[in-house]
Amino acid sequence: MRVLISPRLWLFIWLGIGSAGLLYVILSAALSGKPDNSRHAAAQSAVLSDPNLQIGEMAEFVYAASPRVAPDQSFLHDGREMTLADFRGRTVLVNFWATWCAPCLKELPSLDALEGALGGPDFAVVAVASDARGPETAQEYLDKLKIRRLKLYADPGLSLLISTGGSAQIPLSILYDAEGREIGRFTGSADWSSPEAKNLMKAAIASTTPR
Repeated sequence: MRVLISPRLWLFIWLGIGSAGLLYVILSAALSGKPDNSRHAAAQSAVLSDPNLQIGEMAEFVYAASPRVAPDQSFLHDGREMTLADFRGRTVLVNFWATWCAPCLKELPSLDALEGALGGPDFAVVAVASDARGPETAQEYLDKLKIRRLKLYADPGLSLLISTGGSAQIPLSILYDAEGREIGRFTGSADWSSPEAKNLMKAAIASTTPR
């Protein structure tokens, strides 16, 4: 005997199947998303963000709202191209300066002193000459200032500076942890040889440098 199903019953059946499928998709997405969210939260919590370090010379240091990864734009060193990824494994203070910028030239000796105090396998100051006049002119200024510890890095096209989010003002200094995530930045000049600056750098080194 043939059983007939009314159109209304068919409608209820298909609605039930559709609802069950939708519920499955929602639950699957929620469950699969939990590990990613927890990893993201863990990544954020691992980035230094201690307000007690924002004092003295570092009072205007601004922590990044999220752990942005260092850009992959290339810049020059000794005539060859490199990227910030070449410094992975070390905490890095990237400073953008130019020969025409008086505050930049004023703070370069303190950056040189910071490199002398903390530079090594765990930390580096990367002073990038964002100057259209090129690395040769930048080197002349480093020589005049008797900068001995900082290496010359050059970004004559300003592509690296722009890729970091840019700034209407230099000097600009950006601190990255050993995994290449931005900890924060300082716009304007500072005394990077000060105890406050050294304490901030040491805390950044200790927060993510592999042991």
